Amino acid sequence: MVLMNKNNKPAPFFLRVLKKIKISHLVILALLLIGNTYAWFIYIDTVSNSVDVHIKAWNIDLQDDQGTVTDTVTVYVDAVYPGMTTYEKEIRVSNFSDLAATVSYDILSVEIMGEKTYSREGKKEYNLAISQDDPTSEQLIQQLANNYPFVIDFDIDETHLEPVTGTATYTISIAWDYESGNDTLDTYWGERAYTFVNETPGAACISLDIKIKIQQDDQ
Repeated sequence: MVLMNKNNKPAPFFLRVLKKIKISHLVILALLLIGNTYAWFIYIDTVSNSVDVHIKAWNIDLQDDQGTVTDTVTVYVDAVYPGMTTYEKEIRVSNFSDLAATVSYDILSVEIMGEKTYSREGKKEYNLAISQDDPTSEQLIQQLANNYPFVIDFDIDETHLEPVTGTATYTISIAWDYESGNDTLDTYWGERAYTFVNETPGAACISLDIKIKIQQDDQ
C-alpha cells in the first residue's frame, strides 16, 4: 500500500522508508556506531602511548666561557712568541639526553701566519675538492704538536657520556716555551710572527676550526 498525504498525493520517499524502520533497529544502529567509535579512539590512544614509550630525548649542550657554542668552534690567537702565556680554551660538553653519547673531534683547518691548511675532513665539511696531499685530521694534529716551536695540543678528558649526567671537557692549548730546544725553529718562527703582526695588524697569528662530534653510543 502506498502512503498518501492529506491531498491524496503519494508521500515523499524518505517518509515511506522511515515508516518501515522500527525504533529498535535505530537503537541497535546507534549502539553499533558508538561502540565502533569508542574502539577506534581506544586503538588510537594505545598506538600513541606505544610510540611515546620509544621516543627518547637527545639533548647535548656545549658551553665555553662566553656561553653556548655550536659544534663547530673557531679559535683565534692574536700573537704567539717564545715565553708566551699558555693559551687555553675549554669547551664543556653536557649530556642531558636519555641516551649515552660518545664525544670526538676533527680539526677542519688551521691557519698559521696567513698560511691555511685544511684537513680532508675539513674539505669534506666545506664541500671542497680533496687531494692526496691533504692531511687527515689526525695527521694535522700530529703536525701541530711536533712541527713547530710552539705546541698546539688537544685533549678530551672523557669520551663516553652517560645519559642525563655525563660531562666532558675539551681543551685546546697553545704554548711556546722561552727555550723550545730548537734555536733554529725559535728564530725562524719568532721572526715570522713579528713580521706578521706588524704587517697585518688585527689578524690572528693562529686560527683553528674544530668540529666537535657527538654521536649516540651503541654500547
